[in-house]
Amino acid sequence: MKYINHKFIGLAVAAALFTSCVDEYECNLQVEKPEEVAGSEYLATFDVLKSYISRAENAPFKLTANMAPADFNAHEIAYSTLLTNFDGLDVGGAYMPATSADDQGAYNFGDMATIADAAQTAGVTLYGGTLASYQGQRAAYYAEQFEPTVIPYEPEKGRSVLFTFEEDEIGTAYPMSGNSSAEVTADPDDPNKKVLCVGRADEFANYSFAKLNVKLPEGRKLGDYVSLEFDMRVVDSHGIYGAGMKVYINGQEFNVGMNAATMGCNPNTWNRGAVIKMNDATAPGFVLPAGLAELTEFELQVGTASGEAYYYLDNIYMNYEVAGGGNTVIDFEGDELGKTYPMTGNSSATVDTDPTNPGNKVLRIGTPSEASSHSYPQFTVQLQPGRTLKDYTGISLDMYIVNAMGIYGDGVRVLINGVEFNSGKGPAAFGCPDNAWGYGLINIPFGNGEGSMPIPAGMEDLTEITLAIGAGSGSWHGYIDNITLKWKMDDTIIEKTDEEKADILTADMNAWIGGMISAGGEAVTMWNIIGEPLSQTQDANTFNFGEYLGGDAGFARTAVALARDTAAAAALPVQLFVSQTFEQTDDMASKADQLATLVSSYEEDGETTIDGYNVLLHAVYSKDATVQKANEEKVTALFTRLAQANKPVRVSDLSVCVENADGSLIQAGQVSTDDRVNAGKYLTFIMQQYRTLIGEANQYGISLSGLNESSSANKLCPWTSGWNRNLFYEGVVNGLK
Repeated sequence: MKYINHKFIGLAVAAALFTSCVDEYECNLQVEKPEEVAGSEYLATFDVLKSYISRAENAPFKLTANMAPADFNAHEIAYSTLLTNFDGLDVGGAYMPATSADDQGAYNFGDMATIADAAQTAGVTLYGGTLASYQGQRAAYYAEQFEPTVIPYEPEKGRSVLFTFEEDEIGTAYPMSGNSSAEVTADPDDPNKKVLCVGRADEFANYSFAKLNVKLPEGRKLGDYVSLEFDMRVVDSHGIYGAGMKVYINGQEFNVGMNAATMGCNPNTWNRGAVIKMNDATAPGFVLPAGLAELTEFELQVGTASGEAYYYLDNIYMNYEVAGGGNTVIDFEGDELGKTYPMTGNSSATVDTDPTNPGNKVLRIGTPSEASSHSYPQFTVQLQPGRTLKDYTGISLDMYIVNAMGIYGDGVRVLINGVEFNSGKGPAAFGCPDNAWGYGLINIPFGNGEGSMPIPAGMEDLTEITLAIGAGSGSWHGYIDNITLKWKMDDTIIEKTDEEKADILTADMNAWIGGMISAGGEAVTMWNIIGEPLSQTQDANTFNFGEYLGGDAGFARTAVALARDTAAAAALPVQLFVSQTFEQTDDMASKADQLATLVSSYEEDGETTIDGYNVLLHAVYSKDATVQKANEEKVTALFTRLAQANKPVRVSDLSVCVENADGSLIQAGQVSTDDRVNAGKYLTFIMQQYRTLIGEANQYGISLSGLNESSSANKLCPWTSGWNRNLFYEGVVNGLK
């Protein structure tokens, strides 16, 4: 049916247009008139909605409707329609913590204050919405507030001076690893200072380095140091490029990945404070093997590898950084030769002599005729006393590959208590050479970053583990040594106590509740103190305050106390309702019982008072007569149970949809005239059941979910999208009579 466009343009027009009403549903439209004209004329006979309200003087009943604050503040047709037909508006869920805070966590109550002022100016009632709920919360923000306080462990840092040569006599000679010489001489830039000259103009150092015997200060060991620092001055360009800078410790060579030039040296100029890292393979640097970490005395060589090196060295330091950590090392030195370790699969793991140093013991994996095929040696490892697996930062080992057997493969593997991790890099990718030791080159950090091994779930607190490690290859043969599990002292982590978490939440609740009540001021006297307490929704904005505030009852009591304290301080009268949505598919009687039981539990302390119930009722008119009868019985049971609680009851967000006999909902634009009339009758039934079953003193009002409908939505409204009355309007009229 099409209706002529009778829009409400202002209060005066609305009052003049709708001056009469009828009491009955049935009406004989004039058949000789066009149907749309007859329909418009029939609907025009009704008065404005609030004129039909039957209520005693000072009765609490209010007829309101949901309206977006922006629509009310616009002062257009929605505004005038509401003022003409209703006692006030309900902003419902327009404001909630999840959408009302800035990036710093501060709440913005400006919009609430604006709508409150507008409602007060217009002289209408305003319902401000929900003050406390498990829904619509800033769950991520609270989780962030609950994070522990972390006090980073401050490592001990310092410098050990190794050589300045100032105490040496001019001409003092230091031994060389090869040809030429290393002698103490005057600084070419300052004759009052002494330096070490490596090489000579008549005999360059040919891949030969000065040998410097180092004895570390008491209490220090080589593993404490993180970098080697020195001054270097290259004569002309002799050795400035070559094969790059080298470091030797007890004869073990380390290539730092840069030459003298790329480290900052220029001919005949001092490069002061050149640094080579000792715990980082990124150039210029190398990783100190665990097997050298315990040294307190050693032979150091540092310089440029070239056939014609000629340079000066001075101010050789080592910088230490002791981070309260250490190593758990498997090095086989205490084992008898021939001892075997179990393998996860085939082949063998046997303690043998080091192929490059017969004085050392290492573990030989397999033989040329029986290589390991994805099989790894196993070790029972007792972790550092007082440490657990979560304190460990990674694992490293030395590996010697024989004749390229397993040098590539499909990744070095680590197994902890049988849980396997694939590094994704074979020994070659870690830099291990063939038929030579790759000292400290295989390093696998623990963690969740790329190339890192996550500590297996549930194993963080272990103090003893079964460890297996090796090259993931179908044909692995070689040696391993110095399997090192590295640990560090933890940062100090101070977890927040339950009391501190409760204080955080209470303070935030107070900020929100107090701010909303203050912003609502005298315009809002009724609030939903607890919203949706029976909801089972779990989403990103769900947060269970009860876990920290003494359960559901503790949460509610806290919210009530905060609201009443704020209102009392500002001399604002407030009524606090508990709000719950009821869907047509719910067992409404049972749900009402649950709600009443919950409210009773809130009030068991003898101090907390809940003033009433706010029922958000989403009804459905069914074209199946049997289903519709059951729907009506649910509504009757709902109000019957709520009446027994003997508290004020308000029905809000009241809506009616129409469904086919198969249960599918019909879009409002497709609802037939008969179905719209019947849906209106169902609305009348709901409103009259409320007015009949709830005592008059406890009837605090009805709020419609909307004024005008969308043809593509399901719920029906009294006005069309073009603000014409439709036949649903009559259902509201008869419900109010």
